[in-house]
Amino acid sequence: MLRTSILALAVLLGAGAARAQVAVTDDTIRYSIGWDNPASQLYAVRVTAAADGEPVMFSLPAWRPGRYILQNYAANVQGVRAEGPDGRPLEVEWLDLDSWRVEPDGARTVTLVYDYYAVTFDAGSSTLRPEVAYFNPVNLFPWVEDRLDHPVTLTIGAPAGWAVATQLAPAVGGNERVFVAPDYHRLADSPTIAAPELTDWEFEVDGVPYHAVFRGRLDLGPRTQEQVVADLAALSREEVAIFGSTPFEEYWHLYQLVPYPFGHAVEHEASASYVLSDNLFQTDEGYVGFLSVTAHELFHAWNVKRIRPAALWPYDYSAPQLTRLHWVTEGVTAYYDMLVLARAGLIPPEAYYESVAGNIQALQSSPGRKTTSASLASLTSWFSGYGSGNPNQSISFYTKGALLGLLLDLRIRDATDGERSLDDVLRWLWEEYYLEDRGYPEDGFQAAVEAVAGRSFEEFFARYVHGTEELPYDSTLAIVGLGAREEADPARPASTLGLRTGTEDGKLVVTNVLPASPALEAGLMRDDVLVAIGGDPVGAAEEVQQALAERAPGEAVEITIERQGERQTVSATLAGGGNLRWRVVPVANPTERQVRLRDAWLASAAAAPREGSRTRTGSVATAFPSR
Repeated sequence: MLRTSILALAVLLGAGAARAQVAVTDDTIRYSIGWDNPASQLYAVRVTAAADGEPVMFSLPAWRPGRYILQNYAANVQGVRAEGPDGRPLEVEWLDLDSWRVEPDGARTVTLVYDYYAVTFDAGSSTLRPEVAYFNPVNLFPWVEDRLDHPVTLTIGAPAGWAVATQLAPAVGGNERVFVAPDYHRLADSPTIAAPELTDWEFEVDGVPYHAVFRGRLDLGPRTQEQVVADLAALSREEVAIFGSTPFEEYWHLYQLVPYPFGHAVEHEASASYVLSDNLFQTDEGYVGFLSVTAHELFHAWNVKRIRPAALWPYDYSAPQLTRLHWVTEGVTAYYDMLVLARAGLIPPEAYYESVAGNIQALQSSPGRKTTSASLASLTSWFSGYGSGNPNQSISFYTKGALLGLLLDLRIRDATDGERSLDDVLRWLWEEYYLEDRGYPEDGFQAAVEAVAGRSFEEFFARYVHGTEELPYDSTLAIVGLGAREEADPARPASTLGLRTGTEDGKLVVTNVLPASPALEAGLMRDDVLVAIGGDPVGAAEEVQQALAERAPGEAVEITIERQGERQTVSATLAGGGNLRWRVVPVANPTERQVRLRDAWLASAAAAPREGSRTRTGSVATAFPSR
């Protein structure tokens, strides 16, 4: 089923959709958001809670699920005040960086009121502009102490004629701008767009409605709406088949398209929010990127929003929740995003192999892989800022986690002769933990792998997950008749200095100097401005590449830089290998077993649905091995 609507009047997208309703009671926490002049970028926030004579505590989250760093949202709060039901001012005290205490002074309800400066525009933040009101409730709505489990309502004061898109359920029989949620967790997890016009494409997968909502310039280029929707349905069907059930009643993809290079997305229980460049549909590469980020965020509806580490169960928004498992929550999800496209037939196997090679290239180009393990990178995301700080120490747990997911998947298939896979590990965690309303422990993922594979993976986890040994790409890919190797790319210079650059204020600035590199030996430092190489002026990365292409490895070259406003020249001896790139390709003359395991690995799960998995509402005999 495919339905399209362009909404410009006072419309709620999907108002008739099947989302669980929530009763409004005296204990309901009532939130509202509105604005006067959107150019001020100030939201007016109000939160009303019942009072029993004792002070009422309100706290704003310090971080948001999906981004494991402290965010300091309260820095955007201004004009805090409180009032009773009659508008009488009440005493409010700002207790710490993000908490307030209101004295009810006999009032039966208290309302906390403030303005929120919403200037940041990405998928996980909140912004207010004349053309759009976009907010993540976790940024700007506080919870009431000891009442995280109370039902809530949200009233959105959007202008008449604006459309609203959100995973929140509409209130029954009331104002179309009033929404309900069973608790604060659901409210905090529900990004919302309000705008004069939104385009909504509706489709169904296994009877469950999905929405692809677009704001911004929607130019499909060579694609058609029918193709895009069919592809979204195909990847959705593939992911449902992996887990065996759909965990939501309805799903919302909220796409905001912008006329500049950008890409950011965040997962939620029954929705995902995206801010993407509006030219993604124009090229095959861009379109695959659109599909892969969609597959990634949808996969999170199972992996991390429901199957998640015990350290994140339940969410504590007041402080960091430390876990060494983000290489699983994010990295394993990153492993599946392109694999799902291959299994669904949306990309050929060769394109999938190329994406694996790209991950290998990214990790092997990261010096931090030699000092920081995947589990340590997961733990330290809270202060490393996902790679900021020392670039020679940090790694991406997305990239390494994706590669670890690949290696584990193939080794499980090898150990079980294709009878089991990483899909079964995820279903094991689903049944053992999520369906039992709990998170899995820090060693739970390894335990799940071992239960499914029927053997120990202690050495693998010690060496590659908690250790920093080089990953065994080639030997593991050989299980499915593939090989990983470095090859010379004729389009790139063989000579290299071993540095990274970026443009700042029109100048070419060194952003990183690699260990044991010619640049480091020559004394180059981060924040140096590159002026010339071998007497040739350089002001862009392309000009550096050109200068290197004209010189051979082992050749000495003079490099002119500016450091703290002073110009100086140093000499460096160029190294080689700058043109080496990783490739993943089929081996010659694969065995029957290699071909069989490869075919099963890339086969559609939706084409052969698995029997025996439980859902939230019932169960049948499990197909998992004893554990």
